Amino acid sequence: MKKWFPKTGMALCAIAAMLLFTQCKKNKQDNPKDPSFKEFLVGKKWQMSAYTANPGMDDGEGHVITDILSILPACMTDDFTEYFANGTGAEDEGATKCSAENPQRRTFNWNLKEDGTMEGRGDDDFIGTYRAEKISSTSYKVTGTGHFKDDPAQRTIVLTFKAI
Repeated sequence: MKKWFPKTGMALCAIAAMLLFTQCKKNKQDNPKDPSFKEFLVGKKWQMSAYTANPGMDDGEGHVITDILSILPACMTDDFTEYFANGTGAEDEGATKCSAENPQRRTFNWNLKEDGTMEGRGDDDFIGTYRAEKISSTSYKVTGTGHFKDDPAQRTIVLTFKAI
């Protein structure tokens, strides 16, 4: 009589362990469907820390730029955004304004849908959909899929924000 238990038993244990560990659920706070994700956005000042585009964009001099943040002027990179619990928000020009005629603050309405789609907090020049995702306790990112008004090429843009 052959001893089948050691090999078969180990294989069954391995399969059971894989099934057990693959059924673990994500942390609810990392899920935009969880109400705490909205609460995570509210009450902080958010400043852009990264902005990329894929495929990249031609700078007019034959260079393809994917790191959009690196070419933005300082008067734009010091801006910040605030979200309020009542569904409104404000974009602030920060310490330096690109144009004296620009208001210091611009208000907007926003909504975070159950699927993570963020409405109302888009770039006026980018037409598409935005999905928000928490990265850490002090940062989140918004992934936009669509195109810029003056360029019909489909792109994915990713804007990362950090709490300041």
